[in-house]
Amino acid sequence: MEEPTISQRIAYLIYGYQQNTLTEAEDAELQDWVRAAPGNRAYFEQWTNAELLQQKMQQYRQFDANAGWETFRNKHYPATAKGRYRQLYWWSAAAAIALLVATGIYLRQERQQPIIASAQAPALIVPGSDKATLTLADGSTIPLDSATNQVFNQQGSIAQLQNGQLQYAQQDTNAAIRYNTLTTPRGGQFRLMLPDGTKVWLNAASAITYPTSFEKNKREVTVKGEIYFEVAAHQQWPFQVKTDRNTTIEVLGTSFNINAYTDEAGIKTTLISGAVKVNAGGRAAVLRPGQQAMVSGADKISISQADTTAILAWKRDAFYFQDADIPAVMRQLSRWYDVTIVYKGALPAKRFQGEIQRRLPLADVLEGLQASGLHFRVEGRNIIVEQ
Repeated sequence: MEEPTISQRIAYLIYGYQQNTLTEAEDAELQDWVRAAPGNRAYFEQWTNAELLQQKMQQYRQFDANAGWETFRNKHYPATAKGRYRQLYWWSAAAAIALLVATGIYLRQERQQPIIASAQAPALIVPGSDKATLTLADGSTIPLDSATNQVFNQQGSIAQLQNGQLQYAQQDTNAAIRYNTLTTPRGGQFRLMLPDGTKVWLNAASAITYPTSFEKNKREVTVKGEIYFEVAAHQQWPFQVKTDRNTTIEVLGTSFNINAYTDEAGIKTTLISGAVKVNAGGRAAVLRPGQQAMVSGADKISISQADTTAILAWKRDAFYFQDADIPAVMRQLSRWYDVTIVYKGALPAKRFQGEIQRRLPLADVLEGLQASGLHFRVEGRNIIVEQ
């Protein structure tokens, strides 16, 4: 029987099955794949067998990661340039499971001696969660999380917090315009539905300022950080997204992601569906689905094709490193785990390609990174990166 080709997506689904974290749609997708071919079913049954996984774990404990990667790459990717990147997947949990270099092999293990060196056992740094702060028009603030349901009435404007989403009802367009700001901290994320029905997802360390009721012919919001929009379609009611870095995105009805973190090289707008126009410094560019506009500090707009799977990984609670260097990897971890990154010495020129769940404790993620040759020390909420 021919061995099936295991994609990253199938590896992710099998892992989710192991951890009982799949949604109904994901479980159905996995079962469709299992039923599609006898080889698929055999593979699935093989790598969900607890006894076999334990045997594989014993092999893993004696595994030379570099030699194993070279063997795997030479067999499956002979044309890949040597040294370009190491394809890694680090998924471990309470009974840690390691997924090695996209082979789809899951290895169940008990937690070993901690790899992260510290004078004392480091405190567990947990991943981010659904939390935010709502700032009302009068300047008062309200902490939000996914555990409570509330209703907010602001002089006729009604917002409801339910199931981790803050939702506004469109009010009389002649009412006085009041602005609210929703802000996620480092280590937080949240969902919002604007008065027009537009859906908004905020990544960690992000913010959006919006009116509690849109004007008759104008929909305008201002953002910081990283935010995904599914804009409600209103042909005569344009929607504009502004950043504090001289960039405006104009849309009608579409879905797109904007990354406007101040510690990144520029503002990235990635179009998923529909059409958007990116304006910056007197220049403008119209995007097609799958394209990304990068606005640099000089207000230069460059257009490229985007890997939307990578761009939207944060929405499905994952990190996706796409040929990423060490600082790019650590910036994402810093925001999500609310830690400070400190570099000691020269950084190796490593690049990473792969996906990691964002719901893991930070120690598990660092363990995977350390397997590639990096070294870390945890001191409080400081992560020391050493060569």
